[in-house]
Amino acid sequence: MSVKERFYRIVLIKKKYLILLTVVFFLFIKSYSSANYQEQLIKKYQTIDTLYFDFTQKIGNKTEIGNCYIKYSLLMKCEYPKKNKIIITNGKKLAIVKKRYKKIYYYPLNKTPLFHILNKETILNVIINYKPEIVDTDLIQYELVDDNSNKINIFFNKKTLEFLGWKTIDSYSNEVSFLIKNVKINVIAKNEIFKIPRVDDL
Repeated sequence: MSVKERFYRIVLIKKKYLILLTVVFFLFIKSYSSANYQEQLIKKYQTIDTLYFDFTQKIGNKTEIGNCYIKYSLLMKCEYPKKNKIIITNGKKLAIVKKRYKKIYYYPLNKTPLFHILNKETILNVIINYKPEIVDTDLIQYELVDDNSNKINIFFNKKTLEFLGWKTIDSYSNEVSFLIKNVKINVIAKNEIFKIPRVDDL
């Protein structure tokens, strides 16, 4: 082997070694970063008891807006001002209250995706035990599959670690996205506001 060939071989080996080191370093940084935001997300979510926020809900091509209270575990009240509609969960039932028509529709909460979304322990379990489906500069997305094989995507803001909402499929096979903004954490939310009204009171 000539001196020239030996020189090029050494240069090639050095390049391969440098590439290998770069890949290992990148994987280490990525793994550290993942563990870091996971740890911070767990700590943040453990301290949350209530949330108040504005939302945009999209079902198929239909968009609705409103505001919501969530109180862990399993309590939620969302108001849709333009529709004169309220959705309330009281821990066992989900009620859709249509004041305009003086009607209330009831569903077992544990048969809906909200049963998982409104359970803080479930959310924490997902963060601790699942790998994110998507991690980019702005978003962390986890996917949960429930006992009925329904997929629920849960979103967090990567920078602030705030809960950003969820996406799922409803019983009519429509994609439902529920996006959150203007989040306030641990606001006072008395249990009385999650009481489902009677039809006579509408």
